[in-house]
Amino acid sequence: MPPEALSEDERRALARTSDWVKTRLRRHYEARALEAPDRLARREFGFMFYGPGLMQRHLAFGTVAELRDFLVRRVPAHVYYSSAYYERPDAPTMEEKGWLGADLIFDLDADHIPKSKEMTYEEMLEAVKHKILQLYDDFLVADFGFDEKSLRVVFSGGRGYHIHVSDERVWGLGSHERREIVDYVTGKELDVQSFFRESPFDAKEFRGHVRVKRMVVAPKTSDAGWGGKLSRGILNLASRLEAMPPEQAVEVLASFEGVGQSGASDLYENLFKARTTRPRVIRGIDRLREEGTLEALTDANRDRLLSIVTQLQQVRFDTFGPIALEGIRARAETDEPVTSDIKRLIRLPSSIHGKSGLEVVPLTRDRLEAFQPLRDAVPATYTDEPVGIRITRSVKINLRDETFNLGPGVGSVPEYAAVFLACRGLATLA
Repeated sequence: MPPEALSEDERRALARTSDWVKTRLRRHYEARALEAPDRLARREFGFMFYGPGLMQRHLAFGTVAELRDFLVRRVPAHVYYSSAYYERPDAPTMEEKGWLGADLIFDLDADHIPKSKEMTYEEMLEAVKHKILQLYDDFLVADFGFDEKSLRVVFSGGRGYHIHVSDERVWGLGSHERREIVDYVTGKELDVQSFFRESPFDAKEFRGHVRVKRMVVAPKTSDAGWGGKLSRGILNLASRLEAMPPEQAVEVLASFEGVGQSGASDLYENLFKARTTRPRVIRGIDRLREEGTLEALTDANRDRLLSIVTQLQQVRFDTFGPIALEGIRARAETDEPVTSDIKRLIRLPSSIHGKSGLEVVPLTRDRLEAFQPLRDAVPATYTDEPVGIRITRSVKINLRDETFNLGPGVGSVPEYAAVFLACRGLATLA
């Protein structure tokens, strides 16, 4: 609601609540050991303060003590620092700063999660965490080979996670090269067919003419990069279809462009119909699993299967009909403008996100899986002391493993819950 639409009592309540929140944030900055970025003195800092349109940037700090003093005195709502390194980070214009290089930043939040508006806050955060793990493991470590010492995962304090890559090999990359990395991660314009090559395996001569037989060689599931991802995706897709009733599996296959009902039936039979051989029965899917070859399929069915896998790489949903796409759709997600920006301001780890009251938490890969933001990102300096609040609308939330189911009106909650609800715009001090 715009300020001009509020009554005088409502404006006073908001101002009183804002001042109260700031005292809790100040307490956090007085007690918290700040997680200063590498090469602190080369970074530009920016801050957003409580109040309308108050943003300050082009600041620099030589030491952590200077930064802490600023945070305690000014108590900003949001704290940012530059992914870039500069000769003069406090220069008033970008041209005067003298760009030296920049970390590589990946940013994922709820905007990258299909149907996130239908999720609770907790469900949304869990879905984003799953995506950031895929990006970290399957691309940054497995494909790009970054050492885990150069990777830092950060909970944003709001609706997602960041990954900071501080490897010196990325510092000099420009925006174009960084966009190429995004294109690779997201599978943009991926040519699936190029990973499946034809190879001659037999030649026969008859009356001066040589006839060469060829087979399509698929990448191995153990291959690095997109080849291995696609091969594993084909096997996972076949396994999901195998677990379905035949009629349902055929309907799924027929729903893809260019397959059709008869083509779907033919492909399903090619994959799953038992073929009597000695000493045992072997199906097309068995040869896929054991040999990693597409020769069990006819040429038409091989093309259909590759077409389906290609289409699935561009699907943004987590399911396609009854099929969960985990392990089939290999693409990852990231916010392209953030990753390609060589002068980006990003949230400072150990600071507070002013719209949630939660801490921007730096994490190791090992800690990430068990990390629960609404438990582990609630600052330790927020107490359990009861605080009277006025709730604007019904809300249910789990904080520090305690569930709060609150209706509109005046009530009492622990201080840590009051800060969260106030920062989210759901409550004011009673």
